[in-house]
Amino acid sequence: MPASANPVLPTAEALYEQAASGLLLTSTDGTILRANATFCRWIGQDAADLIGQRRVQELFTMGGRVFYQTHWSPLLQIQGSVAEVKLDMVHRDGSHVPMLLNAIRRQHGDTTYHELAVIVVRDRHKYENELVQSRKNAEAALAAQHEAQKALQETADVLGLAMQGGQMGAWSRNLATNQVWWSSQLEVLMGLPTGGFAGTESDFFDLVHHEDLSKVSEAVEQAVTLGTDYSVEFRFRHAGGQWRWMEGRGRAVYDAQGTPVTLYGLGIDITDRKHSEDQWQEISERLAQADRRKDEFLATLAHELRNPLAPMRNVVELLNLQTLDATQLRWTREVLERQLQHLTHLVDDLLEVSRITQGKLELRRQRVELAHAVHGALEAAAPLVRAASHELTVDLPEQAIMLDADPTRLTQIILNLLNNATKYTPPGGHIWLSVQQVDEHATVTVRDSGLGIPREHLATIFEMFSQLTPALERSQGGLGIGLALVRGLVELHGGTVSAHSDGPGQGSEFKVTLPLAPSHHAEATQVDTPDEGVMCTRRILVVDDNEDAAESLEMLLSLHGHEVRSAGDGMAALRLAGEFLPELTLLDIGLPKLNGYEVAKLIRQQPWGAHMLLVAVTGWGQAQDKQAADEAGFDRHLTKPVDPQELMSILREMA
Repeated sequence: MPASANPVLPTAEALYEQAASGLLLTSTDGTILRANATFCRWIGQDAADLIGQRRVQELFTMGGRVFYQTHWSPLLQIQGSVAEVKLDMVHRDGSHVPMLLNAIRRQHGDTTYHELAVIVVRDRHKYENELVQSRKNAEAALAAQHEAQKALQETADVLGLAMQGGQMGAWSRNLATNQVWWSSQLEVLMGLPTGGFAGTESDFFDLVHHEDLSKVSEAVEQAVTLGTDYSVEFRFRHAGGQWRWMEGRGRAVYDAQGTPVTLYGLGIDITDRKHSEDQWQEISERLAQADRRKDEFLATLAHELRNPLAPMRNVVELLNLQTLDATQLRWTREVLERQLQHLTHLVDDLLEVSRITQGKLELRRQRVELAHAVHGALEAAAPLVRAASHELTVDLPEQAIMLDADPTRLTQIILNLLNNATKYTPPGGHIWLSVQQVDEHATVTVRDSGLGIPREHLATIFEMFSQLTPALERSQGGLGIGLALVRGLVELHGGTVSAHSDGPGQGSEFKVTLPLAPSHHAEATQVDTPDEGVMCTRRILVVDDNEDAAESLEMLLSLHGHEVRSAGDGMAALRLAGEFLPELTLLDIGLPKLNGYEVAKLIRQQPWGAHMLLVAVTGWGQAQDKQAADEAGFDRHLTKPVDPQELMSILREMA
C-alpha cells in the first residue's frame, strides 16, 4: 500500500497552536483566556504571561486602545463581530507589529466569549505605501498636465480675455536694458491711465507689496535660469490705494547661444478668486468644527449613558437572587426610579441634538437638596470605588442645602469628579468628599491621594479630551471628557469649578461652587404636603405592540384598582374599544395594521368614542409629534417612558 494512503495528520491541538494566523479567546472584558503559539511568537510573549494576566486591549498601542474603547467594544456589543480592523500591537521588545484583526462574539454554554484571529500585515503596509506613492505621482503628473494645458489655453486666449474681461494684461521686459512694456489693459488693472506706467523694472516693483517682493523675484530668476515658465501670486497697490491680488505668468526667450534676452508675461487680477478661496477656507473650517462637535457629542452621550447602568444592573441582580423585605424592595424601587429618570433625561437630550450642537443644552431646574445629589453620585460610583479598594470618606453638613438645579446634571457633576478621583488614584488610595455652605454658596470638594496634576497641566485640565501623560497608560484613563463636562455643567448652573494639586504624586483636589436657591433659609424648613386627590376605578384600554410594555402598564393600573384590557395592534385596539367601551385609552402611535393616529380618528367617529379620553403614549416627543397627536383627536400626549406620577395625575383629573 502506498505511504500516502495512511498519512499522519497533525492533531487539532497542533493545528491550533501552529496555525497560519494568531488565534485568541477572551472574555467579554478582553481578558485573554487562550492564545496559540503563532500569536505569542509574533509579539514575543509566552502564553503563561498572557493567559489570565493581560487583556487584549492592553497589547495595542495607545491609538489602538482608544479605538478599542470607542469602536471595537461597541461594535461587538451591537453586531456581534468586527472584521478587517488594522491595528498595531506592541512587541515585547517595544516595537510595533501591524496586525489585521477579525473578532466574533459567540456564546458557549452560558458564557459569552470573544474569538479573535489576527495576521501580521507588514507586506500590506509596504504595498499600501507604494500604492499611495503611485497615486501621488499620478496626481502630480495630472496636475502638471493640467497646468500645461491651462498655460497653453491662456496663451491662446490672452488677447480675447484682456479685451473682454479687463482682468488681464500683457507685458514684456528687455533683459539687457531692463526696459518694461505694459499693455493698456494691464495699466487699467493697476488703475493707471494709458501711458501712466513709467516703464522700468523698479517702477513695477514699487507697486508690489514688500512682503511679496522676494517671492516674485525668485520665481522669475528661477524660471530664467531653468528655462521654464513661472507662475506667482502677489499683492499689488492699486492706484486707488487698496491692495489687490495678481497672478503673474511668464517665460523667457533665448538667443541662439542660449542667453535669455526677453521676458514675456501676463498679469491676471485674481482678487475675486482669492476672496472666494478665503470664504471657502472659512466654510471648510466651520464644517470641520461642526464635525468635531458631532464627535464630541457622541462621545459625551456614550459617557453619560454608562453612568446609571451600574446601579440598575445591581438592583436587577438583587431582584433575581433573593426575596427582598419591604425596606429593601423600597430601596431597589427608588434606585431604579432615580436612574431611569437619569436615562430618560439623556434620551430627551439626544432627541434635541440640534440644540446641543448649538450650545443650547437645556437644564431641568427644580429645588433640589444637595445631599440627595451626593447620595445618588455615591451610589453610582460605589462599584468602581470598591473595585479599586479605595477608602471613601464623606462629610455632609447636618442642615439641608437647597439649590435651584437640574438634579440629574448635579449628580453627574459629583459622579464625574468621584470617577475621576477613583481612576487616577492607585488601588488602596483615599478619597474625600465634603459639602459645605459658605455664605450664599454651596461647595462640593473631592480630594484624592492619587497621581496628582503637574503645574503646567492645571490650566488645561478642564478642556475637552485633556489627559495627563502618565494616565494614558492606565486602563481606566477614559476619553478625557469627564472634567470638560463638569466645567460646562457647573457654568450652566451659574457656578465655578477649580483644580488644585501640589504636583505629581501629591493627589488632586477639585472644588465646585454653586449658588444657593433663592430664599434658602426661609424655605428650607417648609414641607409641602401633596394633594393626592381622589382616584376612582376606571375602565382603561392599553394599546402597545411591545408586549412587555403593555403588560407592565396593565399590571400597574390593575394594582391601583382599575379594570384594564390591552391590545397589540391597531385593528385589535379598535375592535376591543367597541366591546369594552373604555373611559381612558392609552394608545401607542407606532402600531401594526393601523397606526395610533388612524385608530384615534376612527374612535372619534364612533358615538361611544366621542367623549373617551384619548392619551398618546409614544417615544416621539417633539413639537411636531404633539401637534400631529392633537390633529388626530388625542386629548393628551405622553412621551415614553411614561412617568407613573403623571399618569396618576391624569386619572385624578378624570375624577
